[in-house]
Amino acid sequence: MDNKKTKGKAKAQEDKRSPLGVARRGVWYLLRLLLIITLAVSLCYAALVEAMYVSNIYIIVSEGMEMRASCILGTVDKNELTEHFDENWLIRDSALESGLYDAYRVDSYDYRLSIEKFKVLPWSKTATLQVLERVLNIQAPAYNDDTTDPAPAWTDSRMKITLEKVEGRWYITELEVLELSPEVEPRPTPDYSQLETYIPHY
Repeated sequence: MDNKKTKGKAKAQEDKRSPLGVARRGVWYLLRLLLIITLAVSLCYAALVEAMYVSNIYIIVSEGMEMRASCILGTVDKNELTEHFDENWLIRDSALESGLYDAYRVDSYDYRLSIEKFKVLPWSKTATLQVLERVLNIQAPAYNDDTTDPAPAWTDSRMKITLEKVEGRWYITELEVLELSPEVEPRPTPDYSQLETYIPHY
């Protein structure tokens, strides 16, 4: 029995030293190395595509939503929105035809869009975002001097935005209002009295 084990070990050692055994181990090593490199490259590519998608979508959403607000306020023409919005959605977007500010000349306003949630995958052709839209400090005198009422205040809203990739370009295809006039948490004001200070002594 011991002789068989000894012969088996000797044969295994001989196989390892043989050219065929060395070649087999080399092939397996190269295959494993190739697999690891392929996985690493795939992960890097996925991360790069994800970053490109995120930056591209962020620009389209931030610019497109501000232009939409400008259109509602009457400072931008609706036709300019086709660079960021799907035309089928623009037809269904009732806010663009509200005429809420038609009687006023909007001189300035403070537009704010906060992205709360963002979901997109490297292989996906759709993306969704949850945003908080606010328009503050609307300066808009009335065209008619007889109008004494101020311009209507903007209704803040929390929305879900859906985008689709069409021919290599992202477009906003739907806006869904999740909440009107949501409560906005105030940013904490730092207590400067609690800050450590260093006063040199001379």
